[in-house]
Amino acid sequence: MKTCPACGYDHNPDAENYCVICRRDISAVPPRAEPPAPKNEGKGMVVAGILLLLCALAAFFFHAGPDRTDAGRRAEAPAQYENAADYDSVLYSLDKMGELRFLPLRDKKLVLPLLKDGDDRVGYLAARRIGEWARAEKDPAAAALWFEALLEAAASGPVSSRRQAAFELGFTAVSGFDPRRYLAGIRPVSKALVSDKDEELRAAGFFLASMSGIEDFNGQMADALKSSPSPAARLYAACGLSRLGRPEGHQYLFSASSGPEEPLKSEAISCLSYSVSGDADRFLLSLSREAADAETAVAAKRALMFRKQLAIIKY
Repeated sequence: MKTCPACGYDHNPDAENYCVICRRDISAVPPRAEPPAPKNEGKGMVVAGILLLLCALAAFFFHAGPDRTDAGRRAEAPAQYENAADYDSVLYSLDKMGELRFLPLRDKKLVLPLLKDGDDRVGYLAARRIGEWARAEKDPAAAALWFEALLEAAASGPVSSRRQAAFELGFTAVSGFDPRRYLAGIRPVSKALVSDKDEELRAAGFFLASMSGIEDFNGQMADALKSSPSPAARLYAACGLSRLGRPEGHQYLFSASSGPEEPLKSEAISCLSYSVSGDADRFLLSLSREAADAETAVAAKRALMFRKQLAIIKY
């Protein structure tokens, strides 16, 4: 890999002559020397990780699956764990799966039922993993599988899964996966989320709709921005409005990104990654150079780099 001397992006392929982010000429930049991995260590770690994952998930389905003698009554019940070891092993496996680069599709599919798990942390982690796979997937059929699973999870099920699935759908839609053929499904899911009494579900609905290019809820977002008691609902209403080109959304994000309140400040900076404001690049560049604290400067640089990545993604 080559590191660009201009923007610092360090994942340019060795044979690339121009930085994939800023297009700086890097033909004279030598590839980084990667330390050789000990023989068979990498393969062994991957195999061990997959075996651990399969054992943990097999234990989960054995202990937490539906009662075969009472399948009708328990078919829709959330999974239950007989002991803490089962629960911890599932959480650990879901966490470690994010580090396995070559996990086969058949093993990834074991995570799909966990989107309906009754435990907040399990459902949340399952949605996160599937969202990451959807954005990294090169096979269109597999990417569609993950997107459809997230859409189903956002429509019904535990609150944590619905909320995170909606956010993952929004991230995926704006990161290169074309959501247009799913709009007939996204629209009612967004409407249900936006209409919910849970303010965090409303925030997720705002994000999903706006990142998918749906403007049906501009009025609700404008109302939430003005009067919602929930910081999350106000922030993601602004995020959605800014994505759809509304000046009140731009202004709120600029103000929150410059303010002292955390975590609102960091999330507002992240939201500027998706804003269509013509001033967003200039604002983030200024913030990255003049911020009073290093954390804010780093967040602004990260958002600016992500905007450059999104700028080269086209349907």
